[in-house]
Amino acid sequence: MVEGYSIFFQKAISGAKVKDLVAEWSMVCTDFPFELYPETKDLPKRDWPDQDGEDTFIPDVLPLKAYDIEAGLCYTGGMGTAYTKINSFLNYLIGEDGNGVDLKIYNPHTKIGRKNLYFSGASDYEYHSDGNGDVILFKVKFRVSDPKTEIVPIYNVDKTTIEELVIKGT
Repeated sequence: MVEGYSIFFQKAISGAKVKDLVAEWSMVCTDFPFELYPETKDLPKRDWPDQDGEDTFIPDVLPLKAYDIEAGLCYTGGMGTAYTKINSFLNYLIGEDGNGVDLKIYNPHTKIGRKNLYFSGASDYEYHSDGNGDVILFKVKFRVSDPKTEIVPIYNVDKTTIEELVIKGT
């Protein structure tokens, strides 16, 4: 069994509050990919019929493709509470909070953070409910538009709360 952990979200607009998956929506992350530079973009090239190989432009730095990530989440709460909490989370992701949809995400488990992400879907809902409450397992998918810029947390003075997600080195 994988131990659950939180993910931190912050909208890209100035002054947006950092949201903790556990504290805000009573959910834990059960699976998050360790993705670093998954694929480079195709390089421009010409293939001359009368020459061997191909004539490829090779840059000094390889550009990276945008990519998708899928995170496994688990909600646990009292009887009949799952719909309200999961709906609140999904509404946040689709911009119903009025702060847009451009996200910064930081995963403290993998120590990976990215910016310019947006929600692209949820799936594989597994609903379990008994006398103890609701348990919902599901997946959320994000498109990572900026595959390289690293995002790190800035903590408060007591090192107990993340106050902001910022570009590493700034």
